[in-house]
Amino acid sequence: MGQYFWIAISAEQFFQYCGDTMEKHHEHAYVETINRRSGKRTYVKYSKENQSAFLESFSSADYYGFYLTTYPFSDQEAITSSGLFYDSPIAEYSISGSGGYETDRTREIIHLRQIMKQADKSVKAFFAALQRNLKKIPDLRGTLSNGNKNYLYLPTTKSIIPQNAHSRLIEMPWEEHCLSKDLVYRQE
Repeated sequence: MGQYFWIAISAEQFFQYCGDTMEKHHEHAYVETINRRSGKRTYVKYSKENQSAFLESFSSADYYGFYLTTYPFSDQEAITSSGLFYDSPIAEYSISGSGGYETDRTREIIHLRQIMKQADKSVKAFFAALQRNLKKIPDLRGTLSNGNKNYLYLPTTKSIIPQNAHSRLIEMPWEEHCLSKDLVYRQE
């Protein structure tokens, strides 16, 4: 079974706290957006130079998810096919993520999942180090009340909503859907 990790933190704070760990483990991050009309997938690679463009992708209406990978891609052109991060051998080197969207009234939980059960040792080491580093964030608390999963969160006055399920059946914005259905996690 793959490993999972949930943390209610903004994407900006998440990448701020995991940047050094990513660098140390030669990990790369990509945000995936899917154009709602054409279905075309686009990937934005994280770097210190384009950090603002990368983080802006999380608030895009076309935002789908993000990936952390140690796979040695040769260039940006190699990352264009659908489902690429779930294909072998790239899946063995990858962690998929969803969530991270934040507005003035909500914060979305980030959900991380190691894609393969038998992942490459570089990804296993990175995932373990990432979890250790995130758990050291000052003021981080554990377990939001909803279900039996262990959610970590930074206290906030905002409503904490689940990670986006990317359901194409929901016609309103994800945030509005969660608030209207009272799919809100309570801070303890």
